[in-house]
Amino acid sequence: MLRKSIVINRPQGLEARPIAELVQVASKYESRVYLEHGRRKVNAKSIMGMMSLDASAGESVEVTIDGKDEENAMAEIAAFLCAGSMTRAVV
Repeated sequence: MLRKSIVINRPQGLEARPIAELVQVASKYESRVYLEHGRRKVNAKSIMGMMSLDASAGESVEVTIDGKDEENAMAEIAAFLCAGSMTRAVV
């Protein structure tokens, strides 16, 4: 299992369009993928769950991934959340 805190560096944060794209990215992998923000932890493969996360640009989310392709999934999801700048993931 991998767990990483990542600062969202997408200008629009996690609004409808980036959420739909992130769900597509997470769904490519067999691993279980969860994002946690505040008191809410959601399945990153669920568009309704992701819409309820309410995470804005500059805020940190905890990404937890568990499964056989977790390393590749973490790399792609971290890159997605940090799009537009150098990765600001905290290990």
